[in-house]
Amino acid sequence: MTSPRRAAIVVVVVVVVVVVVFAASVFLFHSRSTAGRNVRSPILPDSWLGVWSGTIDQPDSSVHTWTFTMSLKEMDGRFIGSYVESSLDCEGTLSLTFADSSKLELNEAVRTQPPPGTPWFCGGGPIQIRRTGANVATYSWEGGVARGDLSHSRAE
Repeated sequence: MTSPRRAAIVVVVVVVVVVVVFAASVFLFHSRSTAGRNVRSPILPDSWLGVWSGTIDQPDSSVHTWTFTMSLKEMDGRFIGSYVESSLDCEGTLSLTFADSSKLELNEAVRTQPPPGTPWFCGGGPIQIRRTGANVATYSWEGGVARGDLSHSRAE
């Protein structure tokens, strides 16, 4: 025969195990169901929206200077960025990795390369844009391998 004391201890242990297992299940379910929603992409300040363009210098390239134009928009709360390097015959998309009122970090993804036989290619990759005035900024690619000044030419 089981003593009342032993039965009470077994009941308490079973209740504690059930509560712990239940709490762990709720935690795991909540963590999995909200994990994707907790990651926020950077928010682009309105002062960056529009078209920015300028001439970029890259002394170590076969083309030492080239034109760069980027368009930055927000549509339905999503960032949409694109760029054209017209003198290089390149274009692509921009994804936003960091933004505040004085600096942007973007990633260039090349969509169109120059025609076959051209002695250069477009590399893409991370770029930094730093505001130097109300409608002017500097462009830097690959830690300064390519640099230039951009002007904010129009809002979109």
